Amino acid sequence: MRFHFYLIEMYNPLKYFTDEVAKNLGDRAKEILTFLYPPVTMYEDAGEMVIEADLPGFSKKDVTVRLEKNALTISAERKLEAKGVVYLDQRPEKFTKRIRLPMEVDQDVNFKAKLLNGVLTVRFPSKGVKTIEVE
Repeated sequence: MRFHFYLIEMYNPLKYFTDEVAKNLGDRAKEILTFLYPPVTMYEDAGEMVIEADLPGFSKKDVTVRLEKNALTISAERKLEAKGVVYLDQRPEKFTKRIRLPMEVDQDVNFKAKLLNGVLTVRFPSKGVKTIEVE
């Protein structure tokens, strides 16, 4: 019996080390996901530049959109409530994503941002960008 107890005590530091490594990997994964998050699509449609970003779980009061000369910045912050014992947590509580635009934007333009069903859609005139039809 004494030998068995010794083995448990001997591997206890190893278990602590592996638990800490797993926890740190989880934290790093969340940081990487926050950097990549949210997934974005940018396209031109009928003379407007359209940017769509997936923001499930965020409400419109959580989201801020800033249009600069040649970039769009989307940021959001929310409070996540943990229920019970958390074993894995990869959902970001906050993020900031800066998207470089393919043209300069007139700061006086009227742009719209709408959050519907977890998808943020930003539209503004795409002055200076022209799609050419290939014959």
